[in-house]
Amino acid sequence: MDANAQTASRNTHRNVCPVVLAGGLSSRMGRDKALLELPDGETLLSRAQTLLEGVKPPAGVCFAPVLISGDRANGIPDRVPRAGPLGGLHAIAHRLRELSKGEQPCDALLVIPVDMPLLGAGELQTLCATGRGVEQAVCFGDYYLPAWLPLTDRTVRYLDAAAAGEAIGSMRALYGYLGCRQLPVPVGDWHLNANRPEDFARIVAVFDR
Repeated sequence: MDANAQTASRNTHRNVCPVVLAGGLSSRMGRDKALLELPDGETLLSRAQTLLEGVKPPAGVCFAPVLISGDRANGIPDRVPRAGPLGGLHAIAHRLRELSKGEQPCDALLVIPVDMPLLGAGELQTLCATGRGVEQAVCFGDYYLPAWLPLTDRTVRYLDAAAAGEAIGSMRALYGYLGCRQLPVPVGDWHLNANRPEDFARIVAVFDR
């Protein structure tokens, strides 16, 4: 392999930490939606974790163990309460740096919300295949989750600023800061999420078809 090919190989190889965002208050649901059970008895949280564990990474991508945000067993609690998805990502980024003694063990995060149980491995593989070759966030259209998120110093600086109330605390604002590759939206119900009881009922109906 010549020098140019070696450089290209290094530039497209990514160590990725899969993340389930499960630290929300579930205020619109009225109870912890991560523990809601699907018709097969699996909870939303266990389904999300199983999904990430079962994704076959494309060439050039290597997955670390799945991380779960939130104050729960084996979870990573938010450091700033009521900070939304960015609060969960902020806690994840800093826990990773602590565990690796200040280094960044992952080049990117593959982030999914806990309340999107119709999401499939195919969508996540598409995000990874695109993300490994760019320095931006990657999502589908205007659906800001699931996403590929580069875990760079620039990303962490924004998360720190958002946690301190010095930057807008939304995924949209984060992507505006980092840049985002918005892929065509796949067909299907993969994007349905369970914010409210009626949303969850609609998802259950899809499972029962």
